[in-house]
Amino acid sequence: MTAKDTRTQILDTAQELIQRVGLNAMSYADISTAVGIRKASIHYHFPSKDNLVVALLDRFSSYFFRLFDVILDSPESPEIKLRRYCDLFIATLSSGNQDKACLYGMLGAELKTLNSSSNEQVLKFYRDNQTRLVQLLQQGRETGEFKFPGQVESMAMVIFSMLEGGILVTRADGGVAQFREMVEQLIQVVKG
Repeated sequence: MTAKDTRTQILDTAQELIQRVGLNAMSYADISTAVGIRKASIHYHFPSKDNLVVALLDRFSSYFFRLFDVILDSPESPEIKLRRYCDLFIATLSSGNQDKACLYGMLGAELKTLNSSSNEQVLKFYRDNQTRLVQLLQQGRETGEFKFPGQVESMAMVIFSMLEGGILVTRADGGVAQFREMVEQLIQVVKG
């Protein structure tokens, strides 16, 4: 196994664990067992848990916003774009044993235990989602597809908060089917 492969396996495993059990319940011993390497090998790539979290957040954010930007730039209708955005969260909950939440949602729940750099990354992810959602909602208002009352910025926060929080609630009770129903109800509200 090459160093790059090991690093990627460590990141993949850590992300999976955090999305399922949270950062504070995950240890280097858990990663070591899952990947089949010694803890010293993990420390070689990520000297501290904080280093690992920063790398995970950078990687996830880049990946997520590449997907979101493709959605925003597509010629599809604003409603289809909103559905595709919501599908990113549905895909997370649907994967594996249907017990995973958004990486940033899980870390947001543990915000007070993160170092300041990771804390800032989480807040930036939230704000960047809301900024892009504002663009999407404004497109929908301009085309007349979205007729929700109130401010666009407030609706962007409602959507993002519902997706992040809804995934946490429905993974505990109701699962993917319940989450899909929540998303559909949200879209109907946005359409007015």
